[in-house]
Amino acid sequence: MTFIALLLLISFVFSLERETTTKQALELIPQMADLRSFPTHIEREKLKAWILEDAYPNGKLYLNEVPLKDKLLEKLYKNANVEEIPEKVDVAYGLTLRRTDLKLLPTEAVVHKGNPEIDYNQYSALDPFTPLVVMYQSKDGEWFFIQSTFLRGWVRKKDVELISRERFLKLFELPFLVVIKPELRVEDLTYSMGAKIPYVGSKKEEYLVLTPKGEIRRVSKDGLIEGFWNFSEDRAKYLLESLLGLPYQWGGYYDCSALVRAFFGVFGIEMPRNSYQQALVGDEVKVDFKSYEEFKQLLKELPPYRTLLYMKGHVMIFGGFEGEDVVIYHAVYSIKKDDGQKIYPKAVVKNLLERDALKNLHRRIIAIRVLK
Repeated sequence: MTFIALLLLISFVFSLERETTTKQALELIPQMADLRSFPTHIEREKLKAWILEDAYPNGKLYLNEVPLKDKLLEKLYKNANVEEIPEKVDVAYGLTLRRTDLKLLPTEAVVHKGNPEIDYNQYSALDPFTPLVVMYQSKDGEWFFIQSTFLRGWVRKKDVELISRERFLKLFELPFLVVIKPELRVEDLTYSMGAKIPYVGSKKEEYLVLTPKGEIRRVSKDGLIEGFWNFSEDRAKYLLESLLGLPYQWGGYYDCSALVRAFFGVFGIEMPRNSYQQALVGDEVKVDFKSYEEFKQLLKELPPYRTLLYMKGHVMIFGGFEGEDVVIYHAVYSIKKDDGQKIYPKAVVKNLLERDALKNLHRRIIAIRVLK
């Protein structure tokens, strides 16, 4: 029997409070939305505010290899076409045809501060079959401004199929599988951990899944479960260990907050996309420790794999203890060790704070949250 089969038979499991936590996130994070009850039309000023609600960071920026001067930036905003928004916009509905990217502004160009691996125009990646509310189109006609369940932004028009509202609402009623491995391929489609794939049945060792175009395809049952998993520490550890070594991808699969979204997505929790927003979800734990030992003692009272640790711009999953050493899982680009040396894992890693000389991380913890 495979290890994954053994996990499926584990009886000592409990359910994270899916609806409660997701409801909390929806109430706290204005960029998230329950698409089933999303308004059918939007006033001009609200849509304009949504399109312009975010901006690139201050400082010297580049557009690919060229300095991002005011004229270039103005051209990017011009393509967002905010001045042509009508008084009232009727929304449309769609789904992603393939894995695609969600952008801050409608361009494929990379916006960075000298390191193109950190693209400030890149919000997130979206899996195939992601439901979307389509609100507007770019001036060049190549981009849609959309609302997903967890974020707004621009996606390539060619990666979206428009559908009726009736068909859109039925998407939420379809039986679905959940991906429980880092990546799963269905012919030319690629899904990430936590992705939901509608299916119509199963035969022996295969599922019959639906593609975004409505076709039925056979796929191995390996790496898929029917519906969400109930939470257990064994399952949580299995998921995180399976991700170790995967490359860090800013705004993709996986950066620190995408890792958290994917991980909790397997258990049916809809988390926000960035670490700042994620730090608002769950039960707050008072951060008043004054030493590493006090921090360590606090963690002994908190549940592993459901406790999130936040530094400015970064989120980590507390993974319990190995012996007396604190375990954390995170997707990290760079990190500073206790001796001041900066290292560049650029990967999903498991750190033991004492073994890896990272005890001073506790000084940068600004929030701790526990998901029930």
